[in-house]
Amino acid sequence: MVAKRGSPGDVRLLVRIAQLYYRMHLSQAQIGEQLGLSRFAVGRLLDRALDESIVRIEVVHPAARLVDLEDRLVERFGLAAALVADVPAAASSEAADDLARDAVAELAADFLAQRRPTGVIGVSWGRTMLAVARRLPQGWTSAAAVVQLNGAASRSNQPTRVGEILERFASTSGASFHGIAAPAIVGSAALRDALVNDPAIRETIDLARSATSAVFGLGIPAADSPHLASGFVDEAEQARLRSMGAAGDVIGRFLDDNGVIVWPELDARTVGLSLADLAQKPLRMGIAAGAGRGPIALAAIRAGILSVIACDESTAEWVLVHG
Repeated sequence: MVAKRGSPGDVRLLVRIAQLYYRMHLSQAQIGEQLGLSRFAVGRLLDRALDESIVRIEVVHPAARLVDLEDRLVERFGLAAALVADVPAAASSEAADDLARDAVAELAADFLAQRRPTGVIGVSWGRTMLAVARRLPQGWTSAAAVVQLNGAASRSNQPTRVGEILERFASTSGASFHGIAAPAIVGSAALRDALVNDPAIRETIDLARSATSAVFGLGIPAADSPHLASGFVDEAEQARLRSMGAAGDVIGRFLDDNGVIVWPELDARTVGLSLADLAQKPLRMGIAAGAGRGPIALAAIRAGILSVIACDESTAEWVLVHG
């Protein structure tokens, strides 16, 4: 006979059944036979043990925390999906950024392979995008074309690797690929206008505008920024971007913390798709990996240009605290 609810005997019975089931791994039928109860009575008592917090079930694997962060990002910001990578500890900040880039790129490539976007896919460039491109499996999608979203022809001895990114995205999918034969940022708005009105560049930007999917990195105005290394902005311009409150850039468009273009005159010199056009695409996957990416990730969310974010754990936490 089951003891009265709440009595010491009742609690002891619940604890005993919980120990037999969860620690000794006996079946409900075996427990019932041992204690003289029916299998159904044992099941009801196990439910009570949970309801009364005698038993607490926790998912303790480290990945559980990342899934929780993903769910919170989706719920808080109305995203279609969020991918948060677990990044192991590293001996230096540079090594930590490399590990974050690899881990986030792995998640992003896996997501794309599962999502299998079709039609035209727009891509940006940069170290994180190169890491994603190198992880795409053969046949990850049946896209018709891969197109560059913003200019990348280097103005220095530092290559942007955009050709490798485009080729890898295309060769693993059987798609054609189309680049923009221009720098990301040029010397004047007049030169930018002349370039984007060139038929070859105009056709590529029009193709980028037609893409239903876009995959792009989220950059920051740091000393090792690809925009600085490639000669698109000089050190004085980089310093001015920081002084004006630039959180970072999305396809070469620098945003403040609220997701607003921080320096309109510089933006007028930028070659590539506009953020307004980017915001119209059904799949807009922004990738943030490494220290200091929280502000640009949040800025991109506030600008409405992300439907999916792939980032490391520290970036996700920063966005949730400050968003």
